[in-house]
Amino acid sequence: MGYYVNPQGESKASFLKREGIPIANSPKITWKSVPKGYLPVALVSNGAFNAAGIAFCESELDAFTRLDDPRPRQIFMVPVKKLVEASNEEFREYAEENGLLD
Repeated sequence: MGYYVNPQGESKASFLKREGIPIANSPKITWKSVPKGYLPVALVSNGAFNAAGIAFCESELDAFTRLDDPRPRQIFMVPVKKLVEASNEEFREYAEENGLLD
């Protein structure tokens, strides 16, 4: 199971539009293109609800940006420090352990 954005007091879309930089998924985003200090977040429509998954590694990025996935989505590059504020303790620990907050 991955890490997700769940901001308090606002929608996931609102948080991502305020804190993130929207980017196109075509051509497909690569892990090497992710700027230092940022992580991609995929805002994915699952019909009844939206999920905002943090692509914290290359395999997660590949899963969230599959071109054969028909679900509507928007990708945002978001500063890791902002993601820590809008996620859970497990993501904060992951970010610290992996030097993402340096």
